[in-house]
Amino acid sequence: ATEKLEIGGADFDRFEAMLAEIQQAYSHGDRVALARLVTPEMGNELNRELDDLARRGLVNKLSGVKLLQGDLSEAWREPGAEYATVAMRYAIIDAMVEKASGRVVEGDPANAVEATEIWTFRREPGEGPQGWALSAIQQV
Repeated sequence: ATEKLEIGGADFDRFEAMLAEIQQAYSHGDRVALARLVTPEMGNELNRELDDLARRGLVNKLSGVKLLQGDLSEAWREPGAEYATVAMRYAIIDAMVEKASGRVVEGDPANAVEATEIWTFRREPGEGPQGWALSAIQQV
């Protein structure tokens, strides 16, 4: 059985901060920071992506993250967990770069692009805004 969960301003502030923190940690290949910000399942997925980039000699340089719009899709409580799903529309500088040469192979290191993704956050019941961890990302 699920029940509706109220999401407040402090939660939205945390989601916005996490958007930037997760993109930055991913860009720097900081697996320790990622592990603090995402669920173990999401961490495994991101680690696989980072491993794949490393094998290909690439780095995904992300910067200048700016949330343009965040809309709550749904928030609910289950036994053992609380969830919030947010449509995140944001600007980001996103470039795929060859690690050895610094050559840009995809994207634009000078100009931001707009992205929209559905991010689902999870926390233990009763935890505050700092308890959220990213549990899923869906492309739109």
